[in-house]
Amino acid sequence: MPIVFVHGVNNRDDEAYRENEAARNGFLREIVAPALSLTPDALCIVSPYWGKYGVEFAWGLAVLPDPEDAVERFGADPESVARARVAGLLAESGTSGELLTNARQDFARSVEVLYATAMAGAQSEAEARDLAKSYVRSAQYAAQNPKPPWLATATAGNFVDQLNYAADASGEESFGAGGILNALKEALSRAANALPADASELAVRLWRKRLNATVARFAGDAFVYLKERGTQDTPGPIVKEVLEGLRAARAMHEAGDDQLIVIAHSFGGEIIYDIATTFDPDLSIDCLITVGSQVGLFEEMKLYVASRKDLPPEPPKGHLPRPASVKRWLNVFDTDVLSYRVAPVVREVDDFYYDTGFSTFSAHGGYFMRPSFYTRVAARLREPSGT
Repeated sequence: MPIVFVHGVNNRDDEAYRENEAARNGFLREIVAPALSLTPDALCIVSPYWGKYGVEFAWGLAVLPDPEDAVERFGADPESVARARVAGLLAESGTSGELLTNARQDFARSVEVLYATAMAGAQSEAEARDLAKSYVRSAQYAAQNPKPPWLATATAGNFVDQLNYAADASGEESFGAGGILNALKEALSRAANALPADASELAVRLWRKRLNATVARFAGDAFVYLKERGTQDTPGPIVKEVLEGLRAARAMHEAGDDQLIVIAHSFGGEIIYDIATTFDPDLSIDCLITVGSQVGLFEEMKLYVASRKDLPPEPPKGHLPRPASVKRWLNVFDTDVLSYRVAPVVREVDDFYYDTGFSTFSAHGGYFMRPSFYTRVAARLREPSGT
């Protein structure tokens, strides 16, 4: 049973993209695969990369405000980047870098944040899979023991060791001092240093510049897609790339197991909707999960190939039918500015709100940094269609 992951805009084949993919695949294998009655290694994950066909900037985004070299170099090392990826989570969730102090108030939430920060630094799928297995055990322990006695006397130096010891059913450190424990200890340190001591002018300028760049690439990739998506007979390069991935995954099915699950993040949802309604409406998708997507918004603006201004005849009362090739559709959204509902526009779509704990644009990619997101996906996939 393959899973196809379709990424959104502003993705390029760089170190951050590869690390995100490795972490995501690790958690899909260890947490979602069992929900599909598969062993982790049996899950086939196909991730068509269409970012190479996205927008290119002739002047290298020289138009961005305040392009100082000092700002460009600020936070460029990998660990600073990892800390930046979790800073929004800590701030928005009401969680400071002092995870131990917060754990005494909300143990389960602090365990979630600890593993989220560890995910931000995962550099391989193997490391992410170990983290996922460890997270499942620790999250279950935290849910069953919201105020464990040892927490009252734990210190920053032994918090991770005690958590790992207590969460393991046998009372042993199943991952050893040199592996997952070190990753979690690094996460604890990362959380403590994720937020700057003061809101310096340089940090503010850096945030504004990154925000401007994100908006430019988001709009640019979307414009390129809309301009070059082509027709059903001659699809454009982005559509072809995703179609090839979908068809390859569909061809991987085994006897008695021909299901196809598609997870589409952000603008990936619009690409899949165009494929399901125009480019290949016969390609069956057993479960489509759109995450932080704008599918409903683009239909409101009538921007799909199949969009018609006279359908439905009475919006907002009327609804469009769910594409016939999509047997089940789950749409997950946060309150970030790039995430929208689908159910008010398309019939038979289940909308679900998920609080990533991030703010503004950070929330848009935050879904896949939260370990609990994968447990929620697994739980929904276990449910029969229509539940």
